[in-house]
Amino acid sequence: MFLRTIPVPLFGKAFAPNYHVRELWLERHYTFYNLWDRMQHAASVQVFAADCYFGLIAMLLNALPAIEFEHGLEVAQEVFGSAIDMLQRNNESEAANWTIPREPLERQFPLFLGLQANDCAGASFRVYVYETKRFSLGSVFCSAGQWGVEVLLHRFFASGSCRTWNPDEADLFLVPDYRACHIHLAPNYQHKGLTLLEGDDYHSQVIRNHKDKYRRAEEAESSFLGLIQSLPYFDRKKGMDHIFIFSDQGFIVNFTHTFPSWRDHIPHSIFLTTEAFTPGCGPGCFSPWKDAVIPGHIDLDRMERIRSFNQPSSNRSLLFNFHGRLPVNHDYYEKVGVRRALLQFAELPDVSVGGFIEEYFEVMGSSHFCLIPEGTSSWTNHLYESFFAGCIPLILSDRYVLPFQDLIEWPSISIRWPQEAVSLDLYMYVKDLVQTRRPLVEAIKKRVDEHACWFDFYRFDRHCSPYRGVVHDLEQRHRRMPKYLHPHHWML
Repeated sequence: MFLRTIPVPLFGKAFAPNYHVRELWLERHYTFYNLWDRMQHAASVQVFAADCYFGLIAMLLNALPAIEFEHGLEVAQEVFGSAIDMLQRNNESEAANWTIPREPLERQFPLFLGLQANDCAGASFRVYVYETKRFSLGSVFCSAGQWGVEVLLHRFFASGSCRTWNPDEADLFLVPDYRACHIHLAPNYQHKGLTLLEGDDYHSQVIRNHKDKYRRAEEAESSFLGLIQSLPYFDRKKGMDHIFIFSDQGFIVNFTHTFPSWRDHIPHSIFLTTEAFTPGCGPGCFSPWKDAVIPGHIDLDRMERIRSFNQPSSNRSLLFNFHGRLPVNHDYYEKVGVRRALLQFAELPDVSVGGFIEEYFEVMGSSHFCLIPEGTSSWTNHLYESFFAGCIPLILSDRYVLPFQDLIEWPSISIRWPQEAVSLDLYMYVKDLVQTRRPLVEAIKKRVDEHACWFDFYRFDRHCSPYRGVVHDLEQRHRRMPKYLHPHHWML
């Protein structure tokens, strides 16, 4: 019999303290999958349902990511449909002392599973979405965290009214690839908490065929080449109508260049990227004429939790804040000068600066400004989180290329301060703004709240959503695109 203490699905960082350790997270889903698999082979669904009805529903939902990995999207859709049907037939879960949150079932799972139709934010183009099989496996699992944009954009266009199954009708071709998710799934040596195979210091005995679930960093280049070689319509226009998504640091994922020879293979393709300044490559890996910057994904529960602490300006007691990775708490940031410079504010009154803290969301919602410093690359999800806290972004990253510049008047909702000039002058500047120009600060804060919709991947308003921003950028690039690059011969 299932215990009522089995946790139910909730895709957010509050779900488990080891959320950021992806192989541990996946192992947890495979624990439920193995129960489901045994139940299937024993043909004992009815027995399980009679014994613990809501326990069975919780098991199905928790097993979904692993079911998709093992059996594909269609089976995962069927299992999800079965769980929803069971809940509709008996929705007394709370009376039975089970807590099964409805919001993820209504807003997240249908999106991740490709069950939520949309109008493509009014797109004027037609898009062909490739079936890339192993390259886009695990949409439910890979939807979590900032890299979830790989999944969200895939599912948006795959379920959108602008999708065409006829390549001859297509204006653009989307190439789904959960690159960042799959590379970050690579296990570490003797990882604490992982149920290791006997005699194997890396792989889980709970995750089936664990070695096949991730991409090895040393094979990133050959993997990308294999993806391109699988695209039958790529050579029609030498790839210039093909869209690739980059959700980490441009071509860099986990400090690995995923495609060093990209200039030989996809130089003309469209890159939708969170980072315009790939470390080690610089501006050469991004062309503003064909590429576009996109925001990182924020999990729905995290976003709404941040929103819950969004205070009016009159209730905010802090001038500014920053909490996260710094040279004093993370080796990778030892040479990041702007983050080291932030430490000078740690002991000043009316600010909150330091490492990770439990009350981070509350601090953001109590601050007039959120500092957005450069990290190991120019972009950071701190920027987009600040909007849901109603915290005016104070950007300290000179190379940060901001998204949706045709649609967002960034100087009206943020401040950009030279990252090499972080000193007490910054503190005094903000203090003066808050104390002597309060109406201006309140007006900017109001505009920040109004612009949060541009970074909410669970919003489908064709007037304000990240999808509208992406569609707008693609429309601009499609209009400028030549009909052909290296055409076949023609004669009179």
